[in-house]
Amino acid sequence: MNDIKGNIDLNGAANKIKAALKLYADTAAKKLEAEAKSNAPWTDRTGHARQGLNGSSGWDANKLKVVLSGGMEYSVYLELAHEKKYAILEPTIQKNAKAILEGYQKLVKD
Repeated sequence: MNDIKGNIDLNGAANKIKAALKLYADTAAKKLEAEAKSNAPWTDRTGHARQGLNGSSGWDANKLKVVLSGGMEYSVYLELAHEKKYAILEPTIQKNAKAILEGYQKLVKD
């Protein structure tokens, strides 16, 4: 962070902050994934829909995104058909969004 002359490397500091935020986002994404897999309201036939639930995160320009997705072709039907009776993605995100954002705010707080 400091060189021998006492100069501060702002790029290095920014990279460390981005890495810390990415680690937090990865942890939040895996928490969403685990919760979705545990609470999916459908009855497994093959287990593929549950196994296909995936939490991930990544930078998109200067925006850090946390994503929860279904990996099967029919995942959209589980989410939207039957009056959303089998939905798990959006309910899991809605349930956890406030806590994730509060944790982020604690990381970046002065």
